[in-house]
Amino acid sequence: MRLYKSIRGLLCSILLSVMIGHQASAQNLAEFEKKVTEFTLDNGLHFIIIERHEAPVASFYTHVNVGGADEPVGNTGIAHIFEHMAFKGTKYIGTTNWDEEKKVIAEMDETYKAWLQEKFSSNPDENILSEKWAKFEELQEKAKTFVVNNEFSEITQNNGGTGLNASTGSDLTNYYYSLPSNKAELWFNLEADRFKNPTYREFYVEKEV
Repeated sequence: MRLYKSIRGLLCSILLSVMIGHQASAQNLAEFEKKVTEFTLDNGLHFIIIERHEAPVASFYTHVNVGGADEPVGNTGIAHIFEHMAFKGTKYIGTTNWDEEKKVIAEMDETYKAWLQEKFSSNPDENILSEKWAKFEELQEKAKTFVVNNEFSEITQNNGGTGLNASTGSDLTNYYYSLPSNKAELWFNLEADRFKNPTYREFYVEKEV
């Protein structure tokens, strides 16, 4: 009988603890939900904003619904390359002269395509291959003269940004960093620019990484 009473008392204590814990969790969740605001812009970009005013810091996390599982057959790794491209700048960031740089990039693309076509032709000509590859390398060096390395990251760091990074998964790509809360507008400008105006700068360099 004493053992039964002891077990019953223990079970009651556990049940009471669970109930109190559940009630506290429900209250915490309710308080947390009050801090959350969700909305979707006309362009489809969905925002989830969580307000926490303990520190004057704004942390940003951009979730893109694309990853390795979306890669076309024969193009394994392309999602990860595009993740890297987002840090290479835009037509406004990372270049000394985009109008001239884009001409070199376009010529580089055409030269690389011509090299590939010759390489995989039924009877590739080694002289033509050497000529096309030499031209391609020459254009790569010319393209480098327009590049301002790491300008995107320097802009964030010079404005108090920390934790600039990204990751690519099977079905998502994430970009994230933090800025002082009074620099939130800078984040909107930088993110809008790099997703709206990608340049695929140094694509062939990243392809070999």
